[in-house]
Amino acid sequence: MCDHAVMEEPTPNEVFLRALDALLTAVAKSADDLHLFHDTIAKAPLAPPEPFPRAFVILAERVIQQLTKLDKDLEEVSVELGLARRRR
Repeated sequence: MCDHAVMEEPTPNEVFLRALDALLTAVAKSADDLHLFHDTIAKAPLAPPEPFPRAFVILAERVIQQLTKLDKDLEEVSVELGLARRRR
């Protein structure tokens, strides 16, 4: 017989903790990126070019929609962890 170490499957608890750690890492990175973006744009001397670029408006709306969806998804994670109640 071979004396190779048998690779055990991770337990459900280990899978959960790895997923939670990965989520927290991704959220922290995204939060840092969003803060940096906000601070950069808020401090920039911006004047809208004429004519106002429609592509910017479309892109801004898309970002807002995605952030709203992300907020709902994170709320759902909180519910699944028993940390929050579902909004009605």
